[in-house]
Amino acid sequence: MHIPDGMLDTKTYTTLLAGAAGTVSYAGYWIRKNFDSGKIVLMAVLAALIFGLQMLNFPIAGGTSGHFGGSSLAGLLLGSWPGVIVMTAVLLVQAVFFGDGGITVLGANIINMGVIGCFVAPLVYQIFQRVNTSYISKVVGAAVGSFFAVVLSSIAVAIELWTSGSAQFTAALSAMVFWHVLIGIGEGIITGGIVAYIAKVRPQILEQGEQSTHSSLKSVTLVLAVLAILAAGLSFLASSFPDGLEYVYFEMGIGSAPIPESTVASPMADYLVPGVENEAIGTIGAGIIGAITTGVLLWALSALLTRKRKPQ
Repeated sequence: MHIPDGMLDTKTYTTLLAGAAGTVSYAGYWIRKNFDSGKIVLMAVLAALIFGLQMLNFPIAGGTSGHFGGSSLAGLLLGSWPGVIVMTAVLLVQAVFFGDGGITVLGANIINMGVIGCFVAPLVYQIFQRVNTSYISKVVGAAVGSFFAVVLSSIAVAIELWTSGSAQFTAALSAMVFWHVLIGIGEGIITGGIVAYIAKVRPQILEQGEQSTHSSLKSVTLVLAVLAILAAGLSFLASSFPDGLEYVYFEMGIGSAPIPESTVASPMADYLVPGVENEAIGTIGAGIIGAITTGVLLWALSALLTRKRKPQ
């Protein structure tokens, strides 16, 4: 659901950029004050995993595809505010290094693909926990929360297209919601699967406010790191069909504004390593580089924020 430059008008993307800047700034402040520094490595590995999984577009129906978003998972495992920082790092690396999502609309993508999921999924999850705290409730709550996060994000994009004059509201809303209900099912399955594993081996990670020891996080972090590398390594298997937003805007003809060619030179545009002739190898290389870059960036940022924390 990455919005490219040119799809939103100036008033819309600047408003969303201001909102995203304020949200990310507060998220950084929250981490300085409250974040469990024992989760820094988990935070970095989770960012790398989300980057890798986002490259694995899966076909859904009618010649379109979807991909894992990850904001719900980040919010569930780390908390909403740390999750926002994770998703901001992922989206920033994608936009700058790979040309996936525009620079001017980075704020919109942070709101749509980061902030909404980081807050909606944990809220739904907590509602389920108030009813029942069983293992099944944890898994189902995470899956349902991530599903609704995707659908609400699609509604937000439809509204943004409408306010930009890029699409008629009813047509954009109905098409975006239809396809993202299907994508949301995939999101729920993936998120629910990962939460099922964590709830079985380290359920305390899902309890916000619980302090974590190195030993309690080590095995989970290692498993997620392996999954991140596997996801990046399998990225060449991703569906070539357009994702939900691209399909709605271009294939269905909902969008009215032509999208100009990007003027930003991304070093690994289209997730390909320059100079590598074999496309599969180039994609794998780009995926691994991107996952590592995202993880290192997140680790450095998190370490910097927690290091500056004032003594209580």
